[in-house]
Amino acid sequence: MIEELDDRWLIRLRGVPVVAATQTSDGRGLTVTFGSGAVLTTSGPTLLTDGPATAPGAVALPTQEVVSLIGSTVLSAVAFKFGSLRMVFSTGHHLNVRSTGSEATARLRHDGVFEWSCREGVGTMRVLRSEHL
Repeated sequence: MIEELDDRWLIRLRGVPVVAATQTSDGRGLTVTFGSGAVLTTSGPTLLTDGPATAPGAVALPTQEVVSLIGSTVLSAVAFKFGSLRMVFSTGHHLNVRSTGSEATARLRHDGVFEWSCREGVGTMRVLRSEHL
């Protein structure tokens, strides 16, 4: 289920495992596949950190480290209406996408259930079947 708040959508992926994770061939994006069937694809700036990105001493990791998410589970997934996405994993990693420029895009979709996307600072959500999550 997707819960809509004033400025964000809470995406019910808590406890869902990461089954595949790769950096795109151009090195500028990621593809993360979840056990529920949801898939996240990004292009442009994607920040993967060990711990919260805003915490003092947060360590930004190279995007190729996304493979370390395989086998972890989602603790939190929040998509913002201003075009950002924040995901937290059981490994302590945080994945942040900020759609502040025309080169940054992201899409988190689960076929037949929902699709969230962001481009140029705007997030959009289509809920196709809310009772599934």
